[in-house]
Amino acid sequence: MRIAMLLYAGFQLLEVSGPMDVFHAANRLYGGAFYEPHLVGASPGPVLSSNGTAVGTTQCLFETRKRFDVVVVPGSPVVSSAREHRELVMWLGDAGPRTQRLACISNGAFLLARAGVADRRWLTTHWRDAHRLAAEYPRVHVMSSPGCLKDGNLYSSGGASAGIHLALSIVREDLGASTAGAIARRLLMQPR
Repeated sequence: MRIAMLLYAGFQLLEVSGPMDVFHAANRLYGGAFYEPHLVGASPGPVLSSNGTAVGTTQCLFETRKRFDVVVVPGSPVVSSAREHRELVMWLGDAGPRTQRLACISNGAFLLARAGVADRRWLTTHWRDAHRLAAEYPRVHVMSSPGCLKDGNLYSSGGASAGIHLALSIVREDLGASTAGAIARRLLMQPR
C-alpha cells in the first residue's frame, strides 16, 4: 500500500514521524512491506519543518507516476493564507478524489478544505482551529472535539497524538485490531 506523507514548508514534524512509526511497526509485525511510505514534496530535496529540522523528500508530487493509496497531510503551527502551498493544494484537488484514503492531521485540514476535497464532508482539526476552519470553509462540516474522525475515505485527527491514532485506525482496517493493539502497546499508547 503506497502512502504519501506530504511535506511542505513549516509542516509539523511530529505529525509525520508519529504515523510513519506506526506504518513501519505494522510492516515489522506483518513480516514484510505491506505499507510503502514516501516523503513527498512539491519539489525534490529537503523541506524545512516548523522546528527547523530539514527532511528530505523521497519523491516529488509532480514526478510520481503511480497513484498513492493513502495520502497524509500534516498540520503546521502557521497555516494561514489561501496563497500558501498553492502547488500542494492544486495536487490535492486533482489527486484527492482518486485516492483510496485521504487523511489530515490537525490543521492540515485547511489544505484539504482549500483543495475542495472536504466539501460537504466531516473533518476534525485541533480545537484551536475548528472555529476558523468552519468560518473560512462553510461547505466543510467541522467537528471541534479532538480525536479521530472518518467520513467515507476522508480521515482527520485533532492533533499530533491523534495523528498516531489515525494511523492506527488505518492499520486496524487493513491488518486487524490485534496488530493495531500491538503497535499501540509498543508505542506506549492506549488503543482507542
